[in-house]
Amino acid sequence: MADEQTFESIPAHIRRAMTPEQAAVVRHQLARTPFAFVGASGGQIEAMRADYNDERAFWNEGGPQMVRTDNMTLPLAGASVPVRIHRPVDAETLPAIIFVHGGGFTVGNLDTHDRIQRVLAAESGAAVIAVDYSLTPEAVFPQAMHEVAGAAAYFAARGSEHGIDPKRLAFAGDSAGANLALTATLLLRDEPHVAAEAAGLDADPSAGQPGGDSAFESTRSLLLYYGTYGLRDSATMRLYGGWWDGLSCADLEVMLEAHYRGAQYVANPYVDPLTADYSKPVPPMFIVGAELDPLADDSRALNKVLGTFGREREFHLEEGALHSFLHFGRMMEASRDVLAWGAEYAATRFDDSSQM
Repeated sequence: MADEQTFESIPAHIRRAMTPEQAAVVRHQLARTPFAFVGASGGQIEAMRADYNDERAFWNEGGPQMVRTDNMTLPLAGASVPVRIHRPVDAETLPAIIFVHGGGFTVGNLDTHDRIQRVLAAESGAAVIAVDYSLTPEAVFPQAMHEVAGAAAYFAARGSEHGIDPKRLAFAGDSAGANLALTATLLLRDEPHVAAEAAGLDADPSAGQPGGDSAFESTRSLLLYYGTYGLRDSATMRLYGGWWDGLSCADLEVMLEAHYRGAQYVANPYVDPLTADYSKPVPPMFIVGAELDPLADDSRALNKVLGTFGREREFHLEEGALHSFLHFGRMMEASRDVLAWGAEYAATRFDDSSQM
């Protein structure tokens, strides 16, 4: 109930573990109208998206200024997908980070994560290409993944037409966006023809046009912030999550069920990327988890799986932080720090193709 949403009503083990900055963010949110997940179907969805957009507007004010920002629409996987390209410096050609926003596959757009995109661009010196993929319930798995992979295939083939170096790409994403960044990369590796077709490219390399396999080879790193990677139960899911961060376990279950539409997908490595084949190469990964996040164990598990197969990765757990803390750069130094670290991670790997 709304009258129960006070700072003191947050479970004590969570409230006491928050950093002072994170606690200040929660109090700030409570003084406004906190976003609440209300389901992924029916007439509520548009109102929920509008509430989310309004709630995120404050957090996107300010931040780095870009030299140039271009908005365009690409035909990807049968959909018209809005794409935004932020350029932090005046250069003829830039490497690029393809950014995939979070929001439980149901909410979010280019504007709700715009400051995050601009910070990544400013800190890395790279262009940031944000992909406004189709949301659930209108689109379900694997549509969004195909659109994201298709965007990578497109820029690996035709990036030079947009001032993007097609050989120096990276992915970044938060929450559901981190899932899509990872699974799109796996699709580029294992089924490049699907990504090529999604981008409207010829999947036959003999045709002389780069396809999805070229996009995988061009992907130099992944920046993955508090993603969902396939766990359906964990210690952190039992300990954390609620109205205070917009991600209770019940919310998570509804989001995943709406997006994946049934248990028949559970064994699919694009749904549960922890089960993917990491004996085969993958790009280096910068993995960030939030200590007080129900998805924290997903990040720990991904780090463990990659380490088991000797894959390059860097793992950071932000203590005292809630899910979605990346948004709160206006009040949290931790948000600014992990974005800067991720940007540096990507920047130092753009010129090294030998790490996979």
